[in-house]
Amino acid sequence: MDYVVDRFDERAIAPPLVLLGVYQGEVFKSGPTDFDAVDGALGWLTVVDETPAIARAAAELQASLQETGEPLAARDAFVAGAAKSLDERLVVADADFDVDGIAQALDIDFV
Repeated sequence: MDYVVDRFDERAIAPPLVLLGVYQGEVFKSGPTDFDAVDGALGWLTVVDETPAIARAAAELQASLQETGEPLAARDAFVAGAAKSLDERLVVADADFDVDGIAQALDIDFV
């Protein structure tokens, strides 16, 4: 959370697939779901439209990572492809993204 707070004045984007992951976290938590609270907490985030360029960037990233022997899961490749396609830094707290070659393919921060 410190990462977000320290960069609150910087642009933060995500494809809709990232939001699905956040909403799923709300579904599987203990207690009742509150999607409106999730929406309110994510007011600082700009959701970008999915485009064919993002899909292609994801596939190109997968091809590159496959050469090193460690491709990402399809959903993770799509998220990373969005960052690459939009020339944005990818910030993740998910070890699934920690594969050989990803740091050479795009700007990434692990938090």
